[in-house]
Amino acid sequence: MDLRTIFVVGKGGVGKTTCAAAAAFSICKDYNTLIVSLDPAHNLGDVFGTPLSGKAREIKENLWGLEVDMERAIKNYLEESSRKLKDMYGYLRAINIEGYLDTIRLSPGIEEYATLAAIEEIISEGEKKYEVIVFDTPPTGLTLRVLALPKVSLIWGERLVRLRKEILSKRLAIEKIQGEKKFVLEGREFKLSTREEKDEVMQELLSYMKEVGRVEELQTDTKRCMVMPVMNPDRLSLFETKRAFDTLEKLAMPIGAIVVNKFSGKREEIETITKAESELGKPIRKIPLLEREPVGMNAIEKFSSYLRVEEWLPQSKEAR
Repeated sequence: MDLRTIFVVGKGGVGKTTCAAAAAFSICKDYNTLIVSLDPAHNLGDVFGTPLSGKAREIKENLWGLEVDMERAIKNYLEESSRKLKDMYGYLRAINIEGYLDTIRLSPGIEEYATLAAIEEIISEGEKKYEVIVFDTPPTGLTLRVLALPKVSLIWGERLVRLRKEILSKRLAIEKIQGEKKFVLEGREFKLSTREEKDEVMQELLSYMKEVGRVEELQTDTKRCMVMPVMNPDRLSLFETKRAFDTLEKLAMPIGAIVVNKFSGKREEIETITKAESELGKPIRKIPLLEREPVGMNAIEKFSSYLRVEEWLPQSKEAR
């Protein structure tokens, strides 16, 4: 998979969407690029001056954009999860599995898992059409939890696979003594699986781990993934950026240049930037505080010149 991804992260209000749009604008000169808004409070279409929806729309040559409908994504995730559980555990209806499935909707972490599922789907479908996908992410806290999910899910998945193997092993031992057991529920015949290759639960676990593993592999590949932190030149933004760095480094995600947006040249701002360079050890891209918010293609093109993305992206097609 040659697809490359850029995750633009930062606290709310620092200008992530504008910076993501500018980065995508620069990148699309050399690569087929998709920019995706994962933020429930979408304004990516407003920045480009083009209405966007949950279906990718061409913004300009080599550049497409979409805004993920997170309410719909959560609903789809819950419906798909419920369908799979009902198919795999339909024989447990006697102990009110329906009631259990209803409680999933209220479980903590559903928004994060739904966001990860949306990212997986976009990457899977996009790798055949695009060369770079730029993700404009929600505020830092939610984004970091989502980015951590692949690694966490793989750890849990490995444990669940071991547990499932033990269950199947015990079932097989009982079957050898008592023979194959079948039963009928609501006109449907069920047989408890004893072999991994025929066990729906095991196959679903392995399939999920494969999907999540692809995302985790992509996230940690320095040639195919980059995180672009965006902050304002103030202490609170620096504190949140430092916390984000701690998590991103634990996840082994490659971090690119830090974009400092809305820089006016005040002494306090210079001190903040100097501290950021010293403590975070990354190059800084300063974007001046503009008189007008950049909206529309011409403004975004001008804004993109401050990012100098070509310095940390792979070489252009002509140079390769």
